[in-house]
Amino acid sequence: MVCVENLTFAYDAQPVLRNVSLTLQKGAITTLIGANGCGKTTLLKLMTKNLKPDSGRIRLEGTDLRSMSLKDLARRAAIVHQKNTAPDDLTVRRLVSYGRLPYTSPLRSQTGKDREKIEWALSVTDMSELGEKPMGTLSGGQRQRAFLSMALAQDTKLLYLDEPTTFLDVRYQIELLRLIRRLNRELGLTVVMVLHDINQALCHSDEVIGLKDGTVYCQGAPEKVIDADAVRELYGIDLEIRRENNRLWVMTV
Repeated sequence: MVCVENLTFAYDAQPVLRNVSLTLQKGAITTLIGANGCGKTTLLKLMTKNLKPDSGRIRLEGTDLRSMSLKDLARRAAIVHQKNTAPDDLTVRRLVSYGRLPYTSPLRSQTGKDREKIEWALSVTDMSELGEKPMGTLSGGQRQRAFLSMALAQDTKLLYLDEPTTFLDVRYQIELLRLIRRLNRELGLTVVMVLHDINQALCHSDEVIGLKDGTVYCQGAPEKVIDADAVRELYGIDLEIRRENNRLWVMTV
């Protein structure tokens, strides 16, 4: 679905990504992992046209991203950013309706299909009862689900998530990641996300991509590519790895 070929990018002549090449599996949850500054968020921004690569290319369903308009991209992929803002008095339903903007124009009013997608997005994230609530009254977990609902209202098969659990307490982190997995399985969504918590990444991903110093150090199923050596290379620390009940754990305490 997404193919990255020989991608390079630098901030102020400081290389961030160096000849990155990878392919993302359709219908899978793929998580970008690695130490701060390794290029995870930069790569995500390049895949969503928030940045332009210095060289190389990104193809989405065979189409070069450079030739794709932002509106066309928004019809194929949705993104939930790490930091999302909305006016406190904006209702949840109104926020979610913005997910239909790629399909509207100044001369076209909201259609029955638009309203159907909005209500569906609220329903699958368990936000229907909060539709008329102002955003300023929501908890952190509810706000993230509201922005996820807006992304789902775009009606795409590809979802990008930039550190979706940041600023959430552990309960809402778990609830959100379980919701993402459910949406992946039930809707066939392809999910690409950045996570800082390595155990959450191992538990909730079909594949992980480990970045080190702007290059791909490893890619594959967590149980196949993550071991003590990989953790040392990716994070610069020696940690014990345990395998229990077909699960992989990094002992971080």
